[in-house]
Amino acid sequence: MPDARKTLQVLNDEWSSCTACELGARRLALKNPFVEGTGCTRSVMFIGEGPGRFEEQEGAPFIGPSGGLLRDTLKKFQFTDYYFTNLVTCRSCEPLIDLATGLPRMRKGYGGKPAEPMLKDSVPLPTQIAACRPRLLEEIYIVDPVLIVTLGGAAAEALLERHVTITKERGSTVHVNIPGFTERAVLTDKKKVWGHNVRGEYVRPTEQNMVRYLVLPTLHPAYVLRKVGDQGANSPIRQFGDDIRRAVKIYERYLVEALGIEPTSTSDADLSTLGGEHDDEELAEARP
Repeated sequence: MPDARKTLQVLNDEWSSCTACELGARRLALKNPFVEGTGCTRSVMFIGEGPGRFEEQEGAPFIGPSGGLLRDTLKKFQFTDYYFTNLVTCRSCEPLIDLATGLPRMRKGYGGKPAEPMLKDSVPLPTQIAACRPRLLEEIYIVDPVLIVTLGGAAAEALLERHVTITKERGSTVHVNIPGFTERAVLTDKKKVWGHNVRGEYVRPTEQNMVRYLVLPTLHPAYVLRKVGDQGANSPIRQFGDDIRRAVKIYERYLVEALGIEPTSTSDADLSTLGGEHDDEELAEARP
């Protein structure tokens, strides 16, 4: 059960040595850092699929090419109240195969190191996402975001626990219930009363309290970068920018109406210079 008294550091310490799935076992075997979430609480939480090559090397989320697009977009809006995390905290990847030879593509080793296979990021398996889900739910509860933005169809499906056609549902807000710390009293099924006797003992049934959060799904930034050559009116780069703009507007409205605070960010920004060509295995076969 999520614990409101727990800090993010305690949560990360609890999960930093997790081997509940193959991803954690691989990370520990390679002695790679634990990629924990980072940012501001009570802000806009961005949830991706998982760490890529750069994130795995540095131990920080969203620092590769797709993370760069997200950060650049937020910078355009002068927006700093955000929190970054992922469905899984360990990298999910597989060898990048040369179609001509059928063999793994190799990256040259430097400093006397041997060549090593090039890897491409892959969507975590359902079992891997399920193994990390308790951590994600507890992280959401501790961060307590004003808005959750899921990046890509896999992130949206995992959080909402249903099929999501991201190209149709992106930009529209939905709600998700996250388990809370406290419990609330409930009526009994049969007599609809708040308590009853069970073998001489008076029992008051309860259930775990749920906390409702607003969710805005959008495209995966790696997919957006791969389609960056499309500059049409309804292109992925424009859709992505519009969705982030809406997220900023929702947060600005929260600051004004709920807290009486004038926002320092701006949802009025020129996004025409976003994007750029990237040649990186992170973008290979990237899905929306």
